[in-house]
Order: sequence, then structure tokens, then C-alpha cells
Amino acid sequence: GAALAGGAAAGATGSGGSLLGLGVLVTLIGAILLGPMLAGVVIRVLGAWLPVVFGSLGTMAQRNALRNPRRTGATAAALMIGLSLVSGMAVVGSSLVTSATSEMDKTVGADYILTSGGGLRITPEALAKARATPGLEHVTENRFLDAAVSGAAGAAGGKMPFSASSPTMVQDFNARTTSGSLSDVFTKGGIALPEAEAKSRHLTVGSVTTVDFHGGSGPVQLPVLAIMRDDTVFNHGDGYVSLDTLSRTVPADKLPAVDLVFAKAAKGKQDQAYQALKDSMAPFPQITVKSQTDYKKLIHDQVGGVLNMVYGLLALAIVVAILGVVNTLALSVVERTREIGLTRAIGMSRRKTRRMIRLESVVIALFGATLGVGLGLAWGVAAQKVLSGIGISTLAIPVNTIVAVFIGAAVVGLLAALAPAFRASRMNVLRAIAADG
Repeated sequence: GAALAGGAAAGATGSGGSLLGLGVLVTLIGAILLGPMLAGVVIRVLGAWLPVVFGSLGTMAQRNALRNPRRTGATAAALMIGLSLVSGMAVVGSSLVTSATSEMDKTVGADYILTSGGGLRITPEALAKARATPGLEHVTENRFLDAAVSGAAGAAGGKMPFSASSPTMVQDFNARTTSGSLSDVFTKGGIALPEAEAKSRHLTVGSVTTVDFHGGSGPVQLPVLAIMRDDTVFNHGDGYVSLDTLSRTVPADKLPAVDLVFAKAAKGKQDQAYQALKDSMAPFPQITVKSQTDYKKLIHDQVGGVLNMVYGLLALAIVVAILGVVNTLALSVVERTREIGLTRAIGMSRRKTRRMIRLESVVIALFGATLGVGLGLAWGVAAQKVLSGIGISTLAIPVNTIVAVFIGAAVVGLLAALAPAFRASRMNVLRAIAADG
């Protein structure tokens, strides 16, 4: 929790994550095994438009896709696996971005956020420059460290992360509580604990506990003045303490460096203060100044970057799926050599033959996409429910991505059918009729 968005990076852990992983495995195996049974029903539904649009040609394509359900199910399985992962990750990513931006609107009251990169910290000189920036109402420094917090009688203690901040923290960050008040932490010299940490130690508001801050001169007795909600994206799992309280127990040369700074503009001076703050931080290239809008875009770009890497890896699975469809169609064309020859003999043109094979391929690809998207949506919804405990509370379905998946599946079907369709249309009619089978 050393960074504002630390909680957003937390994964599904504990029993919820284990059950989710088991559920993904079981449903995937089930879909693969039930694929041949589902093929008959799903392809009839997906291919219902073919006879309407393409007449008898569409009917033949639909029936050809249904001839061997076992083969069709196996062919669609590779495509299904790849697209289910794409869809599931897209749902999780969209839910994460939507929840994080919504949480920022609810909890972050500061106009600007200053962070440092490359493992560096915000230096005292940079902090002084920020405080002297014209147009700012106040600046809130945040330091992060670990501390050992003891439990009540019979309860285990242990280390946990803390955020130590200026009193203006309560104006810049609305950290929600289940009991007590966070403002008391900055006026009465106590601590706030996350709900899970407080429960594990059997501590409530009013309890006095022993706290040993990292780098401190020794354990101190501090009252618990607030219990924080656990379902938060930002600073998830962090306790809170004021810088004044921390400085009384940790020597100045042992205080943790400033990791994060909030800044609030004076009323009506947001634009001027933003530019002035950027100019003030220009001598410190390790420091980035972002408005709330900038920070939301950063979250979106970071999640998008991870998803793009996943999509790139899954593109390999799609290539394998294309080869599977090509192989199935090629085998189907060989098995139907005489049939194709007869249809050519009674008047089907080469163009229509190619179209029939392409339509058959598109239906198979859409079948794989339907199963994949269905599984992916189920996995994404389940993952969002598991992650709701750390603030991913909003379920967002990326409709554009889902539509793109189906369009992409149709394109995959068309590409996979190129070679088999060309071969079928170029058959010698007399030899095809004379072929066995």
C-alpha cells in the first residue's frame, strides 16, 4: 500500500481466489467436453440467418457444420479458450478502471497528486518548492512505513503498512470508516486500523494497543481512534497515523521519505495553480504532477497496457485456432469430394462453392466465439465479485470489446476458409464424381 493505487494492483487472494481458479478450470473442462453436444444447438441458432440470407447455399453450409459435432466442437475449442481469456480479462480490466475512477471521484478531494518514479523519493527541497507554489491552498505530504501492532489479550499481532500524513489529509482523501473518525487520528494522536487488521487483533475504537514503528525508538501505547473500511481501491489495507504522532516516536533521521503529495488549489485558481506547480517541479525530473483527470488516464493506460500484452500472447492461440479450422475444413472437403462434384455437376458455380465453404467456416468460428465469450463473461463477473472486497465494486462489461471479438471471429472464419474453399472450387468435376465415398 505504499502508493495511492497500491490496492488496485492487489489480486484475488485467499479462499475466494482459490475458488475462482478452481471454477475457471472446471468450467473450461466442462465446456470442452460438452462442446460436441452444444454444437448442435448453438450452430442451429447461430446459423438460422444463413438460409434466410443465402437460401439453399446457406442451408447446406449450416448442415455441413452440423455433420460431425465432435469434430466441430474440437475445432472450436482452441478458439474458445483464447477468446474466453480475452473476454474475461477485458471484463476484469474494465471493472478495475471503472471502479478506480469512481473511487477516485468519491475519495480524492485533492486537485493534484505528486508522485516520484524510478525508486526515488520526493526530496525536502521539492516539498518546500511545492509548498511555495502560488495558487495552492495547502500541500499534504504522505509517508509510508510498516509497524508492528499488538493484539488484545489472546490475539496475535504482527506487522502491517501505515500511511503517515499531514492533518490536511482528511480534506484531500476521504478514507471511509466503519466506526470512529479519521480526523481524530490527526487531532488526538492515535491510529486508525483497517477492519480486517482490527478484527484479527480483537481491537475496537477506544482500545489501546502497542505500536512499534519501523525505525522508531521503541514501542509506544496508542489508542485506536478509527476503523477503516476494507472495500477500498486506494491505500487498501493501510493503517493511518499523523506525522506529528510518528515524529514523536521516530527520530527525524529515521523518518521514511515522502512518497506521495496531495495539493489543493485555492478556489478559482485550479488552472493557474496546475501550471505553476508543474513549473515548480520542473527542476525535479523524477517527480510527476498529475491532476485527477491525468491520474484517471494513468490508471486506464496502465490497465490497457497489461491487457494489450495479454491480447498479444493470446494472438498466438488464435493462430493455432485458425490452423485447426483450416485442417477441419480441408478434411471435410476431402471427405465430401464426391458430394461437391455432384453439386458442381448440377449447376453450382465455383464462386458459390467457395461461398458455401466460407459460410461453414464462419459458423464454426462464431460457435467457438459464442462459447468463449460466454465463459469469459462468467469468469469476469466471478472475478469482479471476488475483487469487490478490495474496492472493485463496479461491474463493467466492455461491449465494444465483445462486439470486436465476434467480428474478429467471423474474420478468422473467412481467413481459415480461403485455402479449403479454393481447393473445393478447383476440383475436377468428373474425377470428383468418380471418387469413392
